[in-house]
Amino acid sequence: MLVPAVRDVSDESKGTKNSPFGKLLYAILDTVTEEKKHQIDAILREVSRHMNRAGGQARVPLIAETENQLNTLLHDLFAGCDLEIEFETPTLELLLSTPRLYVDDGFRNAVENKGHGLQRAIIFTILRRYAEYMTSSPQGKRRNLVLAVEEPELYMHPQAQRTIRKVLRNIVDSGDQVIFSTHSSLLVDVAYFDEIIRMESGCVEKECIRTTASTAWQLPMATMINDIESRVPKLKGNVTSQSLRDLYSHAYNPHRNEGFFASKIILVEGLTEEYALPIYADALPGCSFDPLGISVVECGGKGSMDRLYRIFNELHIPCYILFDYDAGNKDKKTIDKSKELLSLVGNEDTVSESLFVDDSIACFVKTWETDLHHEIPRIDELKLEAKTLLGIKEDTGKPLIARYIARNLTALDPPVVPQSIKKIIEKAINVRWKGSCLANS
Repeated sequence: MLVPAVRDVSDESKGTKNSPFGKLLYAILDTVTEEKKHQIDAILREVSRHMNRAGGQARVPLIAETENQLNTLLHDLFAGCDLEIEFETPTLELLLSTPRLYVDDGFRNAVENKGHGLQRAIIFTILRRYAEYMTSSPQGKRRNLVLAVEEPELYMHPQAQRTIRKVLRNIVDSGDQVIFSTHSSLLVDVAYFDEIIRMESGCVEKECIRTTASTAWQLPMATMINDIESRVPKLKGNVTSQSLRDLYSHAYNPHRNEGFFASKIILVEGLTEEYALPIYADALPGCSFDPLGISVVECGGKGSMDRLYRIFNELHIPCYILFDYDAGNKDKKTIDKSKELLSLVGNEDTVSESLFVDDSIACFVKTWETDLHHEIPRIDELKLEAKTLLGIKEDTGKPLIARYIARNLTALDPPVVPQSIKKIIEKAINVRWKGSCLANS
C-alpha cells in the first residue's frame, strides 16, 4: 500500500470498494446478520414508500402535488404523457458508499475543510485501521502488509512526527513491513542504523552525455557486529543486534540524526563547538555550513565520537572530527580515548605541542578554551561581559560564553576569526570520504 506525499483526504474517505475506508465499510457490511439486513431493508423500503407514487396515500403530499402540477403543464404540450417523480430506493450498500467524515476540534466541519496536518493524521488513522483489517482474517490466518509512505512528516509538528515514528515502529513490530522516505531527523534513529538506506544523487558524464545517477548506502547489522568483535575479541559470540542497539540508543537526538541528511559532518565533543563553530564559519567567505550541506554534530562527549563516526562513515558521509586531546589530564581513560580517535582515522596516537590539524581530524592540545585563549583579543573582558549579561556564575556556561565571544568577534569590521578556528574550518569543509574504517574491511 502506497501513501504518496500529496494525497487528498477526500479520496481516502470515499466509500468506494477500492479505497481503504470503503473496504473497511464493506467489511462492516459483511458482519451484519441477515436478520439485521432485513430490518434495515424494511426501514429503507418504508422511506421509499413515503417518497414515491407506489406509496399511495403515504406519499409526501408536496411531492404528489408537484408531480400533478408538472403533468398538467406537460399535457398542454404533449397530451397523453405521464410524468412521474421517482426517488431511488436506498439500500444499505448505497448508504455505505456515500459517507462523509466530520471532525470536531472545537469547530465541527467536514474533514476536507480542516488543516493539512489534521487531514494527513486522518489518512494515517484510516490506513492504520485498514492495515489491521488487511492483515487478519476470520479464520485467524495472518496476511502480511507492505506499507510505503512518502514523507510521513509532511504538515506534522514535531510531537506528531515522533508519534508517527512510534506508530510505524508498532506496525513493524507486529510483523509487517514499512518503507518510507523522509527529510526529518525525528523519523530516523542511530540505534536502528541498519534500517536506514541513504540515497545520494549526483551527475554522471558518459560519452559527453550528462545524466543523474543515484546510489544507495546501507550498513548491515552483521557488519557492525563483526567489527566490534574483531576490535574486542573477548566479546566474540556475545554481541547481539539488541546489545548493539542498546549501545547506540542514548544517541537518539534530532540534532545528531541530522547527520544522516548531511553532505558532510563535523563531529564535535560538545555544545561549545556546536554553538561557536558555525558562527565563525559564516564569517569566512564560502565557508557557511548550511549552504554546503554540512552539519555540526555534537556527540555528548569524546566517548561517543568513534561510534557515531563509524555509523556515518560507513554510510559514505565524509566526517571531520574535532576534539580536545586533554594533554596533562590525569585520567588515563580520557587520554586513551584521544589516542583511539587519532588512530581511527589513520593518524599517530600522539599529539604535538600545538594545534593538530589534518585532512580528517583536528584536536586542541588541551581544550578549546585553553588553546584559543591567546588568539582571541580582549578575551578576559569578553568573558566577563558574557557572564554579566547572561547571568553566568563561576566557571559554568562555557558554551554560552563561547557563542557570545564568537558573535562579538565576527560582528567586528572586518570580522575576527581565530587562526586556529579558520584553519580547522577550511580543512573540515573539504573533507573527503576515504573508505571504510571498520576492522577487517
